Amino acid sequence: YNEEAEITCFEKDPMTGLILSRLYPDDTVRVQGLETIEPAYEGHFDLITSNIPFGDVSLFDPAFSNSRDPVRRQGAWAIHNYFFMKSVDLVRDGGLVAFITSQGMADSERNKPVREWLMERCDLVAAVRLPNNLFTDNAGTEVGSDLVILQKDTRKEGLTEDERLFTRTGTLRGVSTNSYFIEHEEQIV
Repeated sequence: YNEEAEITCFEKDPMTGLILSRLYPDDTVRVQGLETIEPAYEGHFDLITSNIPFGDVSLFDPAFSNSRDPVRRQGAWAIHNYFFMKSVDLVRDGGLVAFITSQGMADSERNKPVREWLMERCDLVAAVRLPNNLFTDNAGTEVGSDLVILQKDTRKEGLTEDERLFTRTGTLRGVSTNSYFIEHEEQIV
């Protein structure tokens, strides 16, 4: 990696934060949740990347929970949606958000407003459906995962066909699936 880069890690778990600070003593490690990051960091980062937490965990972030925008309020209801939306707030224009996330982010019809919110603010750089057994050996889980890479674009005027597909769901082999993956089965590993 670039030794000139300023790296800031946010880790909620104290033990993992301690390990990170020992492994990377020259980087800033903040042991806190993403929901506590100061507003001064909005538009600050060039890249935010993570294997974000999975699950139907809600977070309290006043910028989301008290928002007049119903999609931002919805974003706080599921941790994977929150991480995407909060990270779009935190990257600069042209910055990248690259996450491994549960397939539910892309496949759930309930998440359509969140996907639309993301596509209105970002270009879809890549979406790859990963094997269901990717985390079996190391994490003991067989959750389906996707790699999704977005680039913030504050001057965006419309959606590409792939971005429109990414906002929708359909059925593939009897399973609710993001329409992008239905049309691009080559992106399923």
